Amino acid sequence: MPDKSLSICNSSFFQLLLVDQKTKIMSTKSHVPGKITAAIAILFLLPPLILFMMWSSIGLRYSDISNSDKTDTFLGYFPDFLKNMTAIHVISLACCIIAIILASRSFKKHLISLRLLMLITVLLAIFIILFNFTQMI
Repeated sequence: MPDKSLSICNSSFFQLLLVDQKTKIMSTKSHVPGKITAAIAILFLLPPLILFMMWSSIGLRYSDISNSDKTDTFLGYFPDFLKNMTAIHVISLACCIIAIILASRSFKKHLISLRLLMLITVLLAIFIILFNFTQMI
């Protein structure tokens, strides 16, 4: 009677799982090129950057109004489902964190211009995150 455990290991399905498993799991290469990741990181940074510029322009235009009036003016630009300052901050923070993660993946590329652009992206995202935290408090 043949050993069943041996026949299971000889199955092609299990051989596929066992062959070169270390290189498949521990691979550091990404399937997405660094330039595409960098472009997506910049796209994720744009909404928080636009929100920051909107808030700053309201502060510059109407310097003599109170913070609650600035908030009401700022929220007046959004549809009804986004007229919540906390939701806008959470969306901005999430976009910044995603931009930082995507930009950090592009640091490994040899193009100095791409690395510099991703460094600026990370620094801008960190600045916007800190700004959001100060506005939430």
